[in-house]
Parts: sequence; structure tokens; C-alpha cells
Amino acid sequence: MIRPATWIGLLAFTVSAYAYGAAQDSAETLLLEVSINGRTTELVGQFTKRQDGLFATAGELRSLGIKVPGKEDELVPISGVTSKIDLNPTALKIDMEVPMNFLNTTDIATSGKSADNVPLTENARGALLNYDLLATTSEGVHSLGGYFDGRYFSGSSVFSSTGLAYFAGSPAKSARLDTTYTYSNPRELIRYRVGDFITSGLSWTRPVRFGGAQFGTDFSLRPDLIKYPTPSLGGEAVVPSTVDLFVNGVRQLSQPVPPGPFEIRQAPIATGAGQIAVAVTDELGRQTFRTIPFYATDKLLAENLSSYTAEGGFVRRNYGLRSNNYGEFAVAGTARHGFSKMLTLETHAEAMRGMTLAGGGLVYNIDNFGVLTGAVSGSNSDAGTDQQLAVGFERSTSLFSMSLMRTLSGPNYRDIGAMEGSPVSRSSTIGTLGLNLGSFGSVSLAYTLVKSPVIISTLGNIGISNSESVTVSYFKSVSRGANLYVTGFRDFRNGGYGASIGLIMPFGDNSAGGVSVNNNNGMKTTSVQASRPTISPGDIGWQLQTSEGSYKQRYGEVDYKGTKGRASYTVAQSNNTTSQRAGVRGAVAWMDNSLFMSNWVDDSFAVVNTEGARNVGIYTENRYAGKTDGSGQLLLTDLRAYDVNKISVDVLDLPLTLQMDQNEQYVKPRDRSGVVINFKTKRTSDVNLVLKMSNGDFVPVGSSVKIRENGQQAPVGYEGAAYLSELGAVNTLDILMPSGETCQAVLIPDRNLDGGMSSSTLECH
Repeated sequence: MIRPATWIGLLAFTVSAYAYGAAQDSAETLLLEVSINGRTTELVGQFTKRQDGLFATAGELRSLGIKVPGKEDELVPISGVTSKIDLNPTALKIDMEVPMNFLNTTDIATSGKSADNVPLTENARGALLNYDLLATTSEGVHSLGGYFDGRYFSGSSVFSSTGLAYFAGSPAKSARLDTTYTYSNPRELIRYRVGDFITSGLSWTRPVRFGGAQFGTDFSLRPDLIKYPTPSLGGEAVVPSTVDLFVNGVRQLSQPVPPGPFEIRQAPIATGAGQIAVAVTDELGRQTFRTIPFYATDKLLAENLSSYTAEGGFVRRNYGLRSNNYGEFAVAGTARHGFSKMLTLETHAEAMRGMTLAGGGLVYNIDNFGVLTGAVSGSNSDAGTDQQLAVGFERSTSLFSMSLMRTLSGPNYRDIGAMEGSPVSRSSTIGTLGLNLGSFGSVSLAYTLVKSPVIISTLGNIGISNSESVTVSYFKSVSRGANLYVTGFRDFRNGGYGASIGLIMPFGDNSAGGVSVNNNNGMKTTSVQASRPTISPGDIGWQLQTSEGSYKQRYGEVDYKGTKGRASYTVAQSNNTTSQRAGVRGAVAWMDNSLFMSNWVDDSFAVVNTEGARNVGIYTENRYAGKTDGSGQLLLTDLRAYDVNKISVDVLDLPLTLQMDQNEQYVKPRDRSGVVINFKTKRTSDVNLVLKMSNGDFVPVGSSVKIRENGQQAPVGYEGAAYLSELGAVNTLDILMPSGETCQAVLIPDRNLDGGMSSSTLECH
């Protein structure tokens, strides 16, 4: 039996459901011109009008610039995101007053083409060998040496190996340097390595060379990412306004913004102390101004940004001398985390047989005045247990900069390097000071004090070696681009000293010359030099230098940079010894099914393919890079990895028979790898026609000719003249005369013509 109360509840539910269904059935769809806060959006929105109010889907409101939660097709009541609604159903218009917190934030970008909005270019598969060969002869002794860097790359993987070779009589000597397989994941900012590598480190640790495996964060995979804290730059515009950004008083950008909140992404600020200001100017000229002091340094990580590295392997010994000399197995790890905009925490640990080490540190922004660093670490080894303390401070402004770092280590403190025979310094103090004197030049000072343990007897007794030195430099620009410099140093422990004064001045095209007077521990010399560097392919550079005084030295070099490498020849004389050197430096690459000779490739490169178009000029970032070869290809060096590179074609070099769909591309290559950039070309033919009737008369003026295959039309002038472009292999011409009569002709361009323009006489039937 159903109780009366239950009957009443069921009846109420039934009535509610019926009312809701009736409201749904009576819903009306409205297409309305939308204004927000009194200003038209020039958009039409779809709304649903029901008895309980006005609704729109969450996706529709987002397209109108209003922030709402929910799924795209979920109906949202307009009253929930507005404070007032003015609906004019007759005019099909609606004006909504929307609070600022519901309006979309306008992101103001400081650069047009960032690495974030250009996709990573697909890597080609290929191989590369860099070579640097140097032949030397001196006093009848001849030698040949070389440095080699080989790579194989495919996708995100790079296998590389470097080595040295030296030939001076018999036998020849060689040494393998680094052999590594690397896999990069730009999306996760992680890089994996197997083979030879240098361990990660912090300012208070000492990296070493391993042969093993490593993985961890690598911010170089995103060069556009600002990893250190920057000021929070945002605001609100009640009406359409213009936002200006000033950094240290210099305008960096100016951009209009619609009403609502705005935020400036990645403001172009320099490291060090400064001020950043945001000015908002509305349509009536009223301006609000906000100034924010900042201190930017890459020693800090942005808030909630983390990095880590873990590595393990065998310690590398006699690097550069022996190819496969590995010692004990060791592991190490480093981690950093941006705890806040003002504080970054860091930690590091190492372990190997007979030794463990662990420590932690911090980097702290002292109220935008400077940066304090500190770290404490401890080790436990066969020598005992001990600690290391490191503390430092830095401040940098446009007029003044200074840094001070002090490290203290106990006598039993050990790390991996110390276990391998390179003792840790007992103490070190490193300080720098720089002053910008404006028109009077600049002054810099560096001070170093290091106390290191050394072996002082064959029994292995340990002593302490002290090193203390100071260096002072002065630099000033003088008239006509000339620069004056003065430097001096003093070694307080060993009594060494030195000083020099010189003048460097430009002359001619990219050339420079200079004169200097030097005193090094009492050895006085006067030097004169002049040089011209090689910058672009085809340049011939040279360098001349002579030194007279306590010792005599003369030096002359000529250097040629071509598109397939560079070559140099040097003659040097030191006192009574004369030597000669000849060198070649370049690279051999295999990619895009072709072999290329080029200049040395440090990082990323590309093969430009113009589909057979020869002798076409190619530009990198609007700088001339060379011309395509007989196969329509050119290898470009010196591209920036994981960054945007603009590659363009000089279309004036194209033959008249060819056209390109685009003359520039933006590419983002991976590091130490190559990409193929295809510029698609299509062959076109243009023709000046003379059209005649079958009776020999010219087609009447005012007729029209149409290419049946592509729909192109052209008028017919006097004496049957017509002009057609972009012809195909076979072109069927339909000719319509003013009288309404028609006739046809077939045009087949001559493909053997070098130019794109030809003349032809056709008879239509």
C-alpha cells in the first residue's frame, strides 16, 4: 500500500516534470547581434529563450569572449555571467553587462614567431662528418693532425662520435673522445644519453666525465621558454585601450587590447635589477601607469618549475689521451625546484665505492636587491666524514655589478673527482666587480683566492698550495669606432704580474687594426696587428701581426671561406724559428639522397630543395646563404636548434618557366640534425597568340578565348592578338566571337624553351 504522503510526492514530481517539459517545448531559439558592456562584438550568437530565462551553450559564450565552465554543448543561464541584460527581440540585438572576471584574458605576445607557435620540423635521416685538418712543418719536422665529429641522425635520435688523430712519423696516434647515443623529447623537456657525457652540476659541485647513462631535464629543448621568474604583468581595460610596455624606461611594445583583462607573456627583460612599467591608455587619452621593480637571474627557477638529472656510469680517465680508459662505477643526481618566485631549492648526491655525498642548497631573491646562494653538503669516505659550505651573493644593474662566492671544505671532504685523484679545494674566494662609467668607459675587477691540497713528497704527504690573484680591466670607446683598453694582473703568491694597453680601430670593409704595449713579468713587447674576418661564402680573410721587444714574433695568415668548406695558410716566426701551417675545415653530409660538401656544422642544418631550379639564391634570416646547385639543392649551416629559422628564396632568380607556391618557410629543427625544406615549383608557359579563322582572316576584335582545361579566359584584340599564361601540357582553346559563332584550337607549348614567353599563330576551326 502506498501512503498518502508518497502519493503527494509523486504528484508533485509529476507536475514539476510536466512543467519542465512544457518549458522545453516552448523554448525559442534566437540569433542575436551581441554587444558586451555597450560595445558591439560584430558577432551573432545563438541563444535559447525559455520561461525561466535566457540561455546559451558554454561553447557559444566562449566564442563571444566570455569565460564559463562546462562542456561545449551545455546550456548556461545568461544571468549567471551578466549583471544586466538588454534584449531587443525586434531588432535581434542583445547587450550584456559582463563583469571583468568573466571576460577572456587577452594574451599579449612580445614576438610574432615564437618557437611555441611553430611546429617542430620533421627530421630527415642522414649522416654528417665534420673534419678539421691541420698540416704543420717546423724545423724539418712535419706533422698532420685532425679532429673529427661524426653523426648519424633519424627522428629524435642522434648517434655521434668524436676523435683526434695525429701523424708525425710512425706510428700514428689517435684517441676517441666522446661516443654517445642521444634521444630528445622536447614535449617533456627530457633528454636521454647513453655513452660518454659530462655529469650535471650546481655552482657548489664539480661535474666529471662518465661513460654510462643519463636522463634528465634539458631546457635548451625550449629556447623560447623563460625558465626564471619574471614580473607578473597584467591589468584590465574597461574600454578599448592601448597597452605600452617599458623596460628600464625603454618602450618594448605597444598593442591595442579589447575591454577586459590582459596579460603580457614573456616580457623582454634583461637579467639584473631594473624596473618595468605598463601604461594603459583608453580612447579618451586617459592613462594609468604601473611600475614594478624586478631582479631577474637565471640562477632562479620560475615558480613550480622543476628540473632533475640522474646519471650513472664509469668515471672517464685520461680524456683526450686514451680512448677507453674508465675507472670506478659511480652514480649522481641533481634536482632543482622553484619553490616561489623568490626562492629556488636544490639538491645533489653522489656515490661510488668508498664514498657517498649529499647536500642541499638554495637561491634566494633578497627583495629584488640581489641574489643570495648557499649550500651545505657532507661526504663519508675512507678518509672520514666531512662537510663543505658554500655561500655567495650577486647584484647586477645597468651601472654596477658585483658577485662574491666563498667555499670552505674540510680536509676529509671527498667527491667523485677527489676519489679519482683531483682533490677538492680547501677554500676558495672568487669576487668580481664591474662599473659602467657612461661616457668615461667601464672598469672591471676580479679577485681569486684558492687553497688547494697538493702532494709534496714521494711518500704522499699532503701540503697546501695557495693561489691569490687580482685582475683589473678598463675599456673605453673613443672616436670613430676605436676602442681603448688597459688590463693588469698580479699574482700575490708567485710574484707574477702583467699589464697591457692597446687601441683597436676599424678600417675599410669589416677590417680592424690595433697596437698594444705589453709587460709580462718584465718581458716587454710592442705588438701591431691587422685582420679581416671571413663571414660569408666567398670571403677572403687575413691576419697580420708582429711583436718586437723581449721576444720577436711575426704571424701572417690568409683564410678563404667557400660554400664547400674553408682553407687557411699560416706562416709564423718566433725568434729564430719559422713554421708553416695549412688547414682545411668543413663537413661532408648525406641527406635527401645526395652528398654535400659544406662548411663546418656546429648544430642544426638543412637541405633546401627547389625541385631542380638551379642557381637560385637562398637566404637565412634575410642573410644571403648561397645558390642552389645543378640539382636545385643547397645545404644551409648554422641553424638554431628548437628555434624558429626563416628560410626564403630569391624568386627573381627563378626562370620564367617556373613559379613557386611560397617563397619563404619557417622551420624548427632538432639539435645536431638536419631537415629537408622543399620549395614546390611548377612549370608555367606564357604565350602571345595570333588567332586566325580557317579562311585566313584574323579572329575579330572583342572575341574571347577560354582554356577548357583550367577555365582561364582572355580577350582577343586587334589582328587576333591574345595573351595566355600558366599553360598546361595540352590546352584546348574555345573561342567565342561577338557574332555568337564559336571555333576551337589546340595549343601545345614548346617545353624546350628556356624562357616562359613564346609566340604562336593558331588557326581555329
